[in-house]
Amino acid sequence: MTRSAAPVREQAVINLRNLLMGRFQPGERITEAAVCELLGTSRTTVREALRQLETEGLVEIVPGKGPQVARIDEHDIRDLYEIREVLESFAIMLFTQRATEDEKARLAEAFSQLEKAHESGDAAEVLVSKQALYDVLFEGAHNNAISVLAQRIYWRVARVRLASLSAERIKAGIEELRTVNKLIASNSVQEAQDAYAIHMKNAREAAVEAVKRFA
Repeated sequence: MTRSAAPVREQAVINLRNLLMGRFQPGERITEAAVCELLGTSRTTVREALRQLETEGLVEIVPGKGPQVARIDEHDIRDLYEIREVLESFAIMLFTQRATEDEKARLAEAFSQLEKAHESGDAAEVLVSKQALYDVLFEGAHNNAISVLAQRIYWRVARVRLASLSAERIKAGIEELRTVNKLIASNSVQEAQDAYAIHMKNAREAAVEAVKRFA
């Protein structure tokens, strides 16, 4: 039997995504040699990872220059947040219909962890906790396609989301999500979706302002 290289490629994709969010800047050229050294992997694996991230919109291949970190502008942010709102609002409806009691309890616990992250004052920790909350929501919706699509959008906007989380926006966002969480718990679907639309509008505008600061 031959050993599959898929796990190696998958780990390279994960590690390269993290590098793009932390070490490289939008528009920065990505050299295979530098990535090989950082990841400790082969050029073939790096090329495959770069092709994967190109399909996800995180990397652009520029003729004559090679791969670079994809830029994201105000128009992109508005488009992506519109799709986020549709997907996540639909997930709210499905969660109220399909979630088990255990999943409902886990959603409440995930929100509790988000509040604790807010108390830490660390924007990165808040973002991780928010994503954990969404993960429970998607799992309870029992629709894998929503989770896959939302994850792809998450990576496109991750850097901007982090930059948009000022202390004021974190506090306001948690208050908005607290309302959404209570409405989900009471099976008030339309009210929860309406409250979530307000949350997304405010998050979108904060993200747009963050993109303008990058420009």
